[in-house]
Amino acid sequence: MEVTFEHDGLSFGGRLSDLSAGGFYVDTVNPLSEGAKITFRFTLPGQSQEGAVVGEGIVAWQKPFLGMGVRFTWLSDEDKDKLIRYIQGGR
Repeated sequence: MEVTFEHDGLSFGGRLSDLSAGGFYVDTVNPLSEGAKITFRFTLPGQSQEGAVVGEGIVAWQKPFLGMGVRFTWLSDEDKDKLIRYIQGGR
């Protein structure tokens, strides 16, 4: 899955993996610093762009030139439900 995220008015992109109810990992050669606050957007498989998951997170850890782990700090109730259904296999 592709994810776009913003930090300090700049937009970035990467490949999302290791998605869980608490956050996700982003493969990116330019990870942000630990503690950086981001807004993000990604579309779950089988969903339309209009149904994208949008939220806020914080960089929990990073590996230079490889990627970063993001912990959710805010998701709407609707997006939380979509995410849980996806993780549990209900897609």
